[in-house]
Amino acid sequence: MRLSLAYEMQRPVVDDHAVIKETLEQCVLADRMGFDTVWFVEHHFLTSFSMSPCPEVIFGALSQMTKRIRLGFG
Repeated sequence: MRLSLAYEMQRPVVDDHAVIKETLEQCVLADRMGFDTVWFVEHHFLTSFSMSPCPEVIFGALSQMTKRIRLGFG
């Protein structure tokens, strides 16, 4: 069975540093746990919901931190 993770970069209290740190940690864990793909949404101009205006930047970091998980957005 293949499992994917649909991910929105958000948390209850707006904290840009924490959102990015937790996103990277959770996606690395998903890779270690055997998830096949992590999907990101792309939203602009939202201050408290889904802080992800440019998933490609996160993908660059994740490509260096993960071994096999596929990355996508849409």
